[in-house]
Amino acid sequence: MRFLVIVRTTAELPFATLHCDALARAGVLLDAADLRPRAFDAQGRPLRPAPVRGYWLIDVRDQEEAVERVRRMPVSACVVEIRQVAVV
Repeated sequence: MRFLVIVRTTAELPFATLHCDALARAGVLLDAADLRPRAFDAQGRPLRPAPVRGYWLIDVRDQEEAVERVRRMPVSACVVEIRQVAVV
């Protein structure tokens, strides 16, 4: 099962790519990226600064494993959202 782990923080440091080594070593990391702090709507107008700093896309057995793997990450000062990806 694939899960998207969204990391929200006001920290300016690259986050997702710095903390994905353990997921990569475990062989569950499919993708990771840090996002720029500015966001735009469909018309190109700037939105308020987006707190989403990055994401991890992981492939694990189930929701419990996704939660357990994220629980081991150094994300104490962040809000983390774990969402299952619908594979079409």
